Amino acid sequence: MEKFKNISFRGRVAYGISCFENALIALKYDLNDWKFILNYLWDFTSIQYLDDWNDIVVELIPENLLEFKTYEEEEFERLSKEEFIYLYNLYQNVDKSIDILIRNIYELGISHAYTVIEGYGESSLKSLDRIIKFMIENKFPLPSLDPFLSFSIEENRGWGNKFDGKSLSKIL
Repeated sequence: MEKFKNISFRGRVAYGISCFENALIALKYDLNDWKFILNYLWDFTSIQYLDDWNDIVVELIPENLLEFKTYEEEEFERLSKEEFIYLYNLYQNVDKSIDILIRNIYELGISHAYTVIEGYGESSLKSLDRIIKFMIENKFPLPSLDPFLSFSIEENRGWGNKFDGKSLSKIL
C-alpha cells in the first residue's frame, strides 16, 4: 500500500475499477455486457459532484438492485426502467465477486465524501487495500500500477486532477 500513498483519490478509485475489469475478464464475462456499469463507475474520474456518482452507483450494486423483482417496487433516483431490467437480467446467476467488488468500489468512492483528504488519505487506502486483498484471495490478476503513478496526491487537495477514466481503461 506504500506505493498508493502518492496516488490521488481519483487514481485510487480508477485502480479499483481496473481491478473490477480484470475480475470480469478472469471470470470470462463479456466486457461489452458490463459497459453500462463500467461507464458509470469510470465517471468518478471526471465527475464534478460526488453525490451524482454515489446516487447511481449505490443503485448498481447487485445485492441492492436484486432486492426488488420489479422496477415499480422501489423509487430509483437514477436508474430508468429499461436500465433496471437490463441489470436485473445481467445479475441473474452472477458470481458473488461482482457484488463484492462493486460494493467495495462504491465504499472506496465515498471514503472521503464530505471530508478533506488529509495526509495520505488513510480511509481510501484502507478501502483500496480490501479490494486488492479480495483480488489476491480470488486469484484475479491485479492491474499494473504504472499508469496510475502519474496521478499525484499533491494535485487538487488530494483528489487529483479530473481525467477521462474511460480512455485510461482502454490503455490498461
